[in-house]
Amino acid sequence: MLTALWALPALGGVLCLFTKGETSKRFATTVAAAMLGYTVWLSCVPYAPEAGVWGLVESGPAWIFGIRYQLALDGLALSLVWLTAFLTVVSFAASWRGAESGGFSAGFWSSFLFLEAALMGVFLSRDLFVFYVFWEATLIPMFFIIGLWGSEGRRHAAMKFFLFTFFGSLFMLVGLLALVTHYHAVSGVWTWDMGELAGANPTGLAGLLMFVSLIIGFGVKIPLFPMHTWLPDAHTEAPAAGSIMLAGVMLKMGVYGFIRVLLPVFPRLSWDLLPWLGGLACVNILYGSLCAMQQRDLKRLIAYSSVAHLGFCVLGVLSWTPEGVAGGSLQMLNHGITTGALFMMIGFLYERTHRRGLSDFGDLVTRAPWMTFFFGWAVMASIGLPGLNGFVGEFMCLAGMARALPLMAMVAAIGIVLSAAYCLPAYQTVFWGASTAGSVSSKVLDLDLREKVLVWLLCGIMLYIGLCPTPLLDALAPSVASLVADGFMP
Repeated sequence: MLTALWALPALGGVLCLFTKGETSKRFATTVAAAMLGYTVWLSCVPYAPEAGVWGLVESGPAWIFGIRYQLALDGLALSLVWLTAFLTVVSFAASWRGAESGGFSAGFWSSFLFLEAALMGVFLSRDLFVFYVFWEATLIPMFFIIGLWGSEGRRHAAMKFFLFTFFGSLFMLVGLLALVTHYHAVSGVWTWDMGELAGANPTGLAGLLMFVSLIIGFGVKIPLFPMHTWLPDAHTEAPAAGSIMLAGVMLKMGVYGFIRVLLPVFPRLSWDLLPWLGGLACVNILYGSLCAMQQRDLKRLIAYSSVAHLGFCVLGVLSWTPEGVAGGSLQMLNHGITTGALFMMIGFLYERTHRRGLSDFGDLVTRAPWMTFFFGWAVMASIGLPGLNGFVGEFMCLAGMARALPLMAMVAAIGIVLSAAYCLPAYQTVFWGASTAGSVSSKVLDLDLREKVLVWLLCGIMLYIGLCPTPLLDALAPSVASLVADGFMP
């Protein structure tokens, strides 16, 4: 049942290449919708008692050097599987207008299905070698999505994205190879199993080098400062659907690597270096926020806001407390929904005007009241307004870090104030400000029925999580309890 989560979209991507025109769009959307339905059904399947917290488990025979095809599903993985399937459907539905104007070929829809397949594999993998293979596989479809269907600077942005993330992956591979070799030297057993390697705790210079290699590999994908410079260009030049998947799902791969690999394998080093790692997360929050305040392009502004918001996820996870890890996991889901909605609506503006600058718009409240309402809703969720999803996740992340390093939590809390300082003025300028001489606001039409359904769905989820996060936290609780049971806090 778990293999189908990546094999079916991969097969759909292959078949989609043999279709044309409207058929490509309809076929790919049908496959994506079927995968979303499958993930919902899978979450209702009773877990095998012998599998424990992992729930569903698939395992094949050993290959070489302990490599084994292993997939497993628990609450944490399931939340990201849901997010991947849901945002793939949203990306397709948001791209229909561009497809109707002849802007997207079969390769566009196929690339998203391949990307969905690779992302599913990353979140399901229990074997680190399989994890790495799927990790690398995500680079190829996103490279083509940016490079072939992006805007004017797409080739430079695609190459920058590929080089940064590819070299980061090489650091990760070196760290994983060193870890597995070290474990074999100590125990006499070759294994890539995440569960068996948890608590390996390599020490000394060798352990520190492994730790740093994995920090770089995961940190590029988050992205952590100063490895973040590929992200604004990639977001700015990618099509709206590419930005939704990049910010909504792909950036979560690095935080997921922290939770699954880095902290369980290196508990002692993680605790000893917590002030440095937490400081790096705080730099992400403050630096990303200050950079966002300087942007005059809507997509770049939201891109830098992602740098800041992912810093909260990292901070919560680094605390290795139940509330911190649960908050970081929940905030990954929250950020995907909120940022996906913002990038989608920026895409709607770009489809109508081919402009994204803050000064290109003004007084949209009179021409597009529905878009004004929903964009404001997403902005309020992004800045952590109580009652919406962003508040719950950020509050839990800060609460978790407050138990470990209170001063770090106080510094990070400044980022919440800064998020209002860059989001609200941008929203006021675009939707409520006066039109300037070069404004293209006259070209902006309000949301049509398809677009209203999409934004209602996303904004409804923001409200539901903000008011009733308990079901999601209950789904995450067994995984979180298992992860922090042998925590490194003294």
